[in-house]
Amino acid sequence: MSIRFTIFIYFFVLICYSQEKPNNLFKHQVGIGISKFVNSAFPSDKNAYSINYRYKKDTKYSLRAAANYDKDDSNGFVDFGLKLGIDKKIKTVENWNFYYGIDLLGNYTFFENIDKDQYVFGAISFLGIQYNFSKSFSLSIEPGLYLRHNIVIDNSTFTNDNKNSWTESGLGQLGYINLNFHF
Repeated sequence: MSIRFTIFIYFFVLICYSQEKPNNLFKHQVGIGISKFVNSAFPSDKNAYSINYRYKKDTKYSLRAAANYDKDDSNGFVDFGLKLGIDKKIKTVENWNFYYGIDLLGNYTFFENIDKDQYVFGAISFLGIQYNFSKSFSLSIEPGLYLRHNIVIDNSTFTNDNKNSWTESGLGQLGYINLNFHF
């Protein structure tokens, strides 16, 4: 029952603000991934970070930063990540903004139960699509191609060969939706 009510309120707000044009004067945008609230409906991956910030440098370019922190005592791990990047606006059509850019990312994970450290360094190029509900709120998706280098160090062994590394690439942030606030 509460899910139906939530969906009703969501669409009611959309209808109320659907005719309002977005204000492009706001320089700051803070976004949070919806998958943190509804993980089964909106999947996530290691390239999507929990909280995002964009600073509109001028009418075309924005500087970006994102952070991720996750701690799970039952599985014994701590995960921290940081992304920095830039994007460029391609086009604005009514309430829709289209942009592309690149983020550099770094991630550290410590697995306490098995005493391993994992370091990840990489880059992701993306295409962003943003729909503005009002001057202050929007939804966005940023699917992209990523290249990541992973390094795992096994601290539980005394051998010299305790490091394993590999490089991976693929599609990332597919279906990952951000809810954004502009100010």
